Amino acid sequence: MEENIVVYAVSDMTGTTVGRIVRAASAQFPAGHVRIKVLTHVSSAEQIVGFIQKQGDDCKPCAVFHTILSKRLREDLRAALQTLRIPSVDLLGSTAHVMADLLGERPQTRPGLTIDDGAELEVFDLERNE
Repeated sequence: MEENIVVYAVSDMTGTTVGRIVRAASAQFPAGHVRIKVLTHVSSAEQIVGFIQKQGDDCKPCAVFHTILSKRLREDLRAALQTLRIPSVDLLGSTAHVMADLLGERPQTRPGLTIDDGAELEVFDLERNE
């Protein structure tokens, strides 16, 4: 069996969005192979790195996935994790950045907004030509 991994789902709010995304991805692997630790209401890269180091997971296969809105915090986190050679994925910031470029306006960067506050989905089933 492959070595199990730990992933950190990090949020500057409740962790609901990042937790759902990371759980969806982990469902693609056998049960028990991915351990998810959700860190909520983070306000600094030092908090996150300190928590990981206290867990001892900085010496094991681990990664950080986050939905942090603050550009400064995202940059600080990326730099800190690069130093530790821990991969990270910005799940929200990069998406909002592309939308901002297309719209020609800045995102609100207001923590706590939910999926319900966003655009409605239009779903097209291409397999059924609908």
